[in-house]
Amino acid sequence: AYGLENQKIPKPEIRKQVNDLLDLVGIPEQTGKYPAQLSGGQQQRVALARALATSPGLLLLDEPLSALDARVRATLRHEIRSLHERLGVTTILVTHDQEEALSMADRIVVMNEGRIEQVGTPEEIYSAPASPFVADFIGVMNFLQGEVTTSGKVLIGGNILDCETANIPEGSKVRVTVRPEDILCSADVKKTANSFSVKVDSLEFLGSFCRLILSGPEGFGKLMTDLSTQQVHELNVTPETNLTAVFPARNLRVFQESS
Repeated sequence: AYGLENQKIPKPEIRKQVNDLLDLVGIPEQTGKYPAQLSGGQQQRVALARALATSPGLLLLDEPLSALDARVRATLRHEIRSLHERLGVTTILVTHDQEEALSMADRIVVMNEGRIEQVGTPEEIYSAPASPFVADFIGVMNFLQGEVTTSGKVLIGGNILDCETANIPEGSKVRVTVRPEDILCSADVKKTANSFSVKVDSLEFLGSFCRLILSGPEGFGKLMTDLSTQQVHELNVTPETNLTAVFPARNLRVFQESS
């Protein structure tokens, strides 16, 4: 009620607004408790209610969920997003948590040492990163070093990868990026465009999917790809399994190396 008291609002009105705000953030039963008697999630709800008490036109949240455990963070992410939509308060959320930014934001500003790298929707930032920094910072990414041979073709090691090279000059050194989930794996040995033989080095069970570390062809180095647990079972994937990996051209992004 500090903000309301500073505005010289009558005590009966303050009491009503406090109760309404505690209802809004989902802790109406916590009235009268000291901070030490509240859980981390409840303390953050109180802080949010306090920030909303004066009906601000702009709300700044500076890493509000960083000290909470994963389950509480997920719950509060949803609640803060719902509150934002209900109240219509313009909110700036500062975070280093990529999942938090992608799940909560309408627009994301990615900054690097105080400089804006990209502004866009979560989908744009994730699917079409504007720079190698954004590609590396948001989500998990594979990077391949290569050279543009002709328009639409990049030489990686001794292999040609078809991808959109836009206006990058021939002979330019480039980095090609691809998300782990965008690499398609199968047991089919039939060669098609952008398909290469790979070997599974290891796999990590992550619940609904498994992350595979692959040894790629010459120049590709180690690659990460994500398969559903069902795919892993269907392909009978174990370390040393040989697979065919396909790199769909539509999912590849090419960045020219700075000279």
